[in-house]
Amino acid sequence: MNSAEQIRVVIVDEHALVRAGLRALLAGAPEVNVVADAADASEAVALVRQTQAQVLITDRPLGDEDGQAIAELVTSAMIHTNLLVLTSASSPTTLESLLIAGARGYLTRTAGENELIEAVRTVARGAQYRCPAGAARVSDAARIPVADGERRQFERLTEREREVLIGTAHGYTAPEIGSRLSISAKTVDTYKQRIQEKLGLHHRSDYVRLVVKLRLMEAR
Repeated sequence: MNSAEQIRVVIVDEHALVRAGLRALLAGAPEVNVVADAADASEAVALVRQTQAQVLITDRPLGDEDGQAIAELVTSAMIHTNLLVLTSASSPTTLESLLIAGARGYLTRTAGENELIEAVRTVARGAQYRCPAGAARVSDAARIPVADGERRQFERLTEREREVLIGTAHGYTAPEIGSRLSISAKTVDTYKQRIQEKLGLHHRSDYVRLVVKLRLMEAR
């Protein structure tokens, strides 16, 4: 297969054996080309820029420092790559929060070779991928009514505060949110302060959890 037609993949994991194992699994797909691997986020960022990889595979939690750096990379307007996260999480809220945080898809660590290859193919074309086990958990959770307390918590916000909350959860910066809402970045920061005072949400991960729980993920 022509190299130009292959899916370029970068793997980031702190363990060399894990990176080697993923390389070996992906070797079974001729259309997948692992062009590089990295031990940390900063190295991965440089490699993705250098190779213009279409897929970045990581097992870094998107809530930690390295994971946030990776998520910021894939949501950056300067870089066009699709993030596939390997996770041991089983909570539907945690799984869906990966997508809001910037991942294009997620895969449990128990997945086999065929599932990994299918996930890479899916996210490479820009589609979302939820592993079957994770999708089943999310589907089951969707049938559970949202707790009244959580709904009332959200309803305490004004319409503009809700828009800022959702935009922040999706990873938009204050200037980006301001541009979308035709307000200044300083005004966005004021709304964030009000949200913090009303709901006690201090970090983006807190915003993400609330947005996922209230089924607001698609509200962009």
